[in-house]
Amino acid sequence: MGALLKGVLALAAALGAALASTTASAPLARGGQGASPRPENAAEASALERSGPAFLARHCAECHSGPDADGEFELGQATPEALDTWRAIRRELAAGRMPPRKAPQPSAAERAALVEQIQAHLAARAAPIDPGAVTLRRLNRAEYRNTVRALCGVEFDVESALPPDEIGQGFDTLGDVLAMPDILLERYVDAAEDIAARAIFVADPQRPPTQRPSHDSIQHSPNVGRQRDVWTLHSVGFVGSNFVVPVAGEYLLRARAYAQQAGDEPAKLEFRLGGREVARHDVLATRDAPAEYQTRLALEAGPLRLEAWFVNDYWKPEHPDRAQRDRNLYIHWFELAGPIGAVLPTEFQRRALREGVDARAAVAELARRAWRRPVSDEDLARLLALTPSDAPRELRVRTALEALLCSPRFLFRIERDPAPGQVRDLDGFELATRLAYFLWSSTPDDELLAAAERGELASSEGRARQVRRMLRDARSSELTRRFATQWLQLGQLEQLTPDPERFPHFDAPLRAAMLAETQLLFEAVLREERPLHELIDPAFTFLNARLARHYGIEGVRGEQLERVRLDDEQRSVRGGILQQASVLSVTSNPTRTSPVKRGKWVLEVLLGAPPLAPQPGVDTLDETQQASGAASLRERLAKHREDAACAVCHDRMDPLGFALEHYDPIGRWREHDGAFAVDASGEFDDGERFDGAAALEARVARSPAFVRGALEKLTIYALGRGLRGADEPALEQALENLSAQPTLVELIHAVVELDAFRRRAAPPR
Repeated sequence: MGALLKGVLALAAALGAALASTTASAPLARGGQGASPRPENAAEASALERSGPAFLARHCAECHSGPDADGEFELGQATPEALDTWRAIRRELAAGRMPPRKAPQPSAAERAALVEQIQAHLAARAAPIDPGAVTLRRLNRAEYRNTVRALCGVEFDVESALPPDEIGQGFDTLGDVLAMPDILLERYVDAAEDIAARAIFVADPQRPPTQRPSHDSIQHSPNVGRQRDVWTLHSVGFVGSNFVVPVAGEYLLRARAYAQQAGDEPAKLEFRLGGREVARHDVLATRDAPAEYQTRLALEAGPLRLEAWFVNDYWKPEHPDRAQRDRNLYIHWFELAGPIGAVLPTEFQRRALREGVDARAAVAELARRAWRRPVSDEDLARLLALTPSDAPRELRVRTALEALLCSPRFLFRIERDPAPGQVRDLDGFELATRLAYFLWSSTPDDELLAAAERGELASSEGRARQVRRMLRDARSSELTRRFATQWLQLGQLEQLTPDPERFPHFDAPLRAAMLAETQLLFEAVLREERPLHELIDPAFTFLNARLARHYGIEGVRGEQLERVRLDDEQRSVRGGILQQASVLSVTSNPTRTSPVKRGKWVLEVLLGAPPLAPQPGVDTLDETQQASGAASLRERLAKHREDAACAVCHDRMDPLGFALEHYDPIGRWREHDGAFAVDASGEFDDGERFDGAAALEARVARSPAFVRGALEKLTIYALGRGLRGADEPALEQALENLSAQPTLVELIHAVVELDAFRRRAAPPR
């Protein structure tokens, strides 16, 4: 302890000297959310010098000193210049999370005084506003799909064509993880050709558009192999792929093939669409001279599956003539070509190439929308130079569209960096792009681009006007599908596989209803501008017959989810996201509930206070059948917490999870867990006792940490980067400006007004 006291005294001396030298000299940020009030006098700012070290020595030193300090925090990190460290200390103290509940506690007055002193220290050292720099952001798959749809009306299957996006801090919008490997660029080139061909038809009977799947994208039956570029069908089987028919018309199904003959009939190639035979060909071609086999037929627009089958296998290994022992089919490739002949133009084509619009004007407007800003004459000349000046207008515009869709200005959200050490306001088009991808996960529409061009987004009133308009648009449902689903970690629901023996009635329709219930609640709170806390404790929910039966609620019929008002008894056990099967299921194990996962989810997702990662070497819970039968889950977790390395986090997580123990692993109400009665009681960090989910709901719904956590998650999603200590003053100011019962819409406006959303600093070198 002597060394520890010396360290604390050294900290006190350093802290005092630094405070004395900065109380009158720290510059203040000017304008925007991010400036902190400056202390009135040096005595206020130096209060931390007098009481801070003693407080830390008394309440923190035992656990947070030396090389084995808990929580990856060591007191020596709390130098006067380590503002992020002091912000973290302040947050833990203000939330009552530290010191741990089982440790001696400071009085409320001591705690409040130190929080205020830390705030004064942070204010005294306030630096100019730093909005930060966002790593160059590629469009993620959802943004790409939505942008293509908005740009040229094509529904593009990104799940099949593009690899999944990486996730950072829970979201797929972070620039740091949206990389561009070479293989992805190749996929974008292929996609551009496909999209342009479906958006603008150029009649050419001799060379109709062709869709030929790559070898890597072909599906096939198990007995099919591949030698070099040839698929070998030694017995009855198929090769196939999914296609999209861009427009109704006549098409050619083609395959290049040859056969090895045997028996009394030639090898037969059968084309099937959606499992239905549409043509059969005798394949007489040989290995030395393969041939093309084709079928012409009328198709409706939309997706289809094309398969090429070998249907008449022959195998007589005992035949005396070796040439008559084996019949096989070999396929080089297969494709869908068309439409052939005259076709009607697409809606996009009629609009973009209306009468009186030449190729130059059409490409200029298309480039402005694709690149989300005006286009220079030089850029326009490059796009038009891709085709001869006497080429058909449709071909010139389609070729330009291909180039636009491959361009970095389309695939990335490019923002100009200011000079080193400088900060600049985003221009109107950059702001329009940020707004559109935040609220719609798509490109700015014409009205938003026009507002940018008129300079309206430079004012708070202009931004607020556009945000209100955009939230009334149906495209803002992307906030539900993208932000809410990722924030609440419901993407895991798709891969959820509860034990089929214990939960045989869990199926795809129930899974879909679970997700829809939560999404519709978020949508209602957003669109109806309800208080944020109604996500936690609403008087209604959304059910169909399947989910209502799962919950034991009567009177709901049909497959469509409908709004259902909950009476007081129903509301005590159902309604908010903490009592919905979606959340309860993704926070469970396949065979049992997990109070640890559920408690961690509450801390991490709703309260913005994730626990530390498990310590290396910490024992896991005994899951053997003998242990499960001898003691309840609650008793086994209590034993687990006897390890001090476990208790530091589990003392916070487990009680929150136990509040939800009346819900089984797929969200049904229960009174018993096996042979043991459910005990859903517990104690919060501050010693307040509770029993059941309703008490936990009430606690979370009124917690300032819930509002702050939601604001932080919205900010991360909107900015495309994680939060830093430099962001905290702005977030604190935004929270202070909210109403007593803020809505999601208020939080969205607050994010848009952050300096970090409206401005950009030069990236660090």
